[in-house]
Amino acid sequence: MTVKPELTRLRMHIDNGLAHLHCAVYRLGCPLTRQALDRMPPGHLLYALYISHRYRYVYVDNPKTGCSSLKSALVELEARDGPRPVDCYDWTVLHNRDRSILLQLTDLRSVRPLTTLVEQGYRFISFVRNPYTRLLSGYRDKIRKPHYRQELLRLMGKDPGDVECPITFADFVHAVTDQSDYAMNPHWRPQTSQILHDLIDYSFLGRFEDYANEYVRLFRHLGIADDAIPAHRNLNWNPTGQAVSLDEFYTPELRERVYQRYRQDFERLGYLP
Repeated sequence: MTVKPELTRLRMHIDNGLAHLHCAVYRLGCPLTRQALDRMPPGHLLYALYISHRYRYVYVDNPKTGCSSLKSALVELEARDGPRPVDCYDWTVLHNRDRSILLQLTDLRSVRPLTTLVEQGYRFISFVRNPYTRLLSGYRDKIRKPHYRQELLRLMGKDPGDVECPITFADFVHAVTDQSDYAMNPHWRPQTSQILHDLIDYSFLGRFEDYANEYVRLFRHLGIADDAIPAHRNLNWNPTGQAVSLDEFYTPELRERVYQRYRQDFERLGYLP
């Protein structure tokens, strides 16, 4: 057994403990955070919110909607004219909240952070995606990774250590759609829960299907002149190959199952089944 994995696991336990401690305080003092914590665990909520005092926005992370590429651009924007250079293409800067220059709730040192951000007029922004393609993208990406495979095998009642056990898309859909929103991984949690759609009044909600144009529209919304908008980039850290037809994976039964489970996403976010 090597030392590094043990240290990583210890750090995760410490981080989870601190997240629960902070959020226990927020439950008492912040009505909006209290409602958000009914949708997702403390660690998920703290990870999902990226705050910029400089441009007065809160980006709410919605996995599988181009979030790595967008966070890279937001970090680049935030770091301009800063005291030290920041590598906006460094995965550990983009996805490790302790290294990101974009703030998280705990940095605000307030007992009612989310409510305060709303009261102070911070703009909430995010991206959304067709639930069918988002779920398929999550499957094609995560199924190849040991941690996610183990998580799914447990949900299926299989041995999580069986590296040879196949997980079909049908297996995946049936396993994750039986979970509650709260228990789900953010990569397949319904988007209306992940972005707290019923709790937050969004000033910008872009569509992944028109990402290039929506990307420009977002930065204009933040008040950035066209010649100062960070260059569009595609940081697909875990490429899943060429685009595929939904019909290669979705049977009529799976389509209906996904529609019923993600119905609020289809209806509230304006996607046709």
